[in-house]
Amino acid sequence: MDDMRQLMRTFSIALNNIDEIYCSDVPQIGVKESMLRLLYALDDGEGHSQRELCEKWAFSKTTLNTTIKQAEKDGYLTLVPIPGKRREMTICLTEKGKSYARQVLYPIYAVENQAMEETMKRYSAEFVEALNYFCICMKSALKKQLDDYKGQA
Repeated sequence: MDDMRQLMRTFSIALNNIDEIYCSDVPQIGVKESMLRLLYALDDGEGHSQRELCEKWAFSKTTLNTTIKQAEKDGYLTLVPIPGKRREMTICLTEKGKSYARQVLYPIYAVENQAMEETMKRYSAEFVEALNYFCICMKSALKKQLDDYKGQA
């Protein structure tokens, strides 16, 4: 196997293991993965549309819709119409939601901070920029590959 292929395999395994931490290990604190992801996404103090959450956080529309309905029912968020948009809403945490997010996310942030501090001892913060750049390159290459594939069909 060539070096690039092996490097990509190692990288993919690392990403899968990081996902596993959030998907399987963290919910032991008593929150579903989709709720955890929603709280994490909304914990920046900004309002976000459902479309934006799907694009940036890779939610499926149905999963996100179900999770939003449950969070709204539990009093964790509000939906505010976006002026000029017929059906799009801004999703914001309520005070109860902010409090719940702090409670749920505190141990996760602590673990992330510890792991990031340990990583920064060996690597620079540029590794995050490199990861973002890699993602952009993957999306661009996939789009081109799919366009070429469609052109051949």
